[in-house]
Amino acid sequence: MKSRTKNLISNEEIEKLVRINFGEECKIGNIRELSGGMFNSAYSIERIIEKDKIVLKVSVAESAPILSYEKDIMKTEIEVYRIVHEKTNIPAPYILAYDFSRNHINSNYFFMTTVEGKPMNRVLKNISKDNFEAIKIKLASYFAQLHRVKGNYFGYFTTNEELQFTSWKEAFINMFSMILKDGEKRRVKLPYERMDSILKEKSVYLEEVKESSLVDYALWAGNVFLKKNGENYDIEAIIDFERAFWGDPLADFPPAFQLIKDIKKEEQFWDAYTTEMKIDKVLKKEDEIRLLLYKLYIFSIMAVETYRYNYFYGQLQKRYAKSIILRSLKELENI
Repeated sequence: MKSRTKNLISNEEIEKLVRINFGEECKIGNIRELSGGMFNSAYSIERIIEKDKIVLKVSVAESAPILSYEKDIMKTEIEVYRIVHEKTNIPAPYILAYDFSRNHINSNYFFMTTVEGKPMNRVLKNISKDNFEAIKIKLASYFAQLHRVKGNYFGYFTTNEELQFTSWKEAFINMFSMILKDGEKRRVKLPYERMDSILKEKSVYLEEVKESSLVDYALWAGNVFLKKNGENYDIEAIIDFERAFWGDPLADFPPAFQLIKDIKKEEQFWDAYTTEMKIDKVLKKEDEIRLLLYKLYIFSIMAVETYRYNYFYGQLQKRYAKSIILRSLKELENI
């Protein structure tokens, strides 16, 4: 996927980074750009002596046009991979090395173990109904494991104490305000006044959230890698935790719209999740309002970020995102 944020580097630079991190004796075979991502650049690298492949992920350059919440999100990704391996049994790549010094290239980067399977969104049509349900039940467990990890503040990962909010209401209003400002700055046509008004009106329901949980906010089908096991597919790994934050567990479900269209109708998934979380299966009106706010937020991000894509794809995503925004606003105004 082409994006104005991708910082593409040469094979010579890649080879230099490999030798800096794994030794001068490291022999490199094939280098292949991984085109699936939409923000960072990534490369699959063959190591001859080790007889393996590793992945290099390169962050945006300092001059890249990014959104406010995207500053330093590679550091978030590194931290969340650490948390995932220490506190859950969610399958995920392992970080092999990272460097945030910008001494060798003009951006941050890290190396991780490779994933051999395919993104779920590329094989959805080949998955049987029963296999799909089994995968979703497994994902319910992964969501629950993430959400049982608790933080000591609300908001995006940061060392800036001013942005480490003591309430979810404060954090979410700040997060949403940032994307609305980014959209206005980039002249993305959205119903800003209606969105701001509904956020102020419904933000009282955010006060229901008393403790912060780890929220992935990007667990869509493209970040779930599957491997074939006979006639079925199994989950091999979950990737890309860079957009994670500390907040309300319910926020994780709207971004997973390719997998879970409506949790109220996903009986097996919701039963597995609520059983593992030991929470009530019945969604209250307050929960449904918060879910709509989180849907409004993710599709606002999807609408605003289209400035960096090619015209055709950007227009397609923007129209789709705006249609969901308008539908969510109408539901929020009538609930």
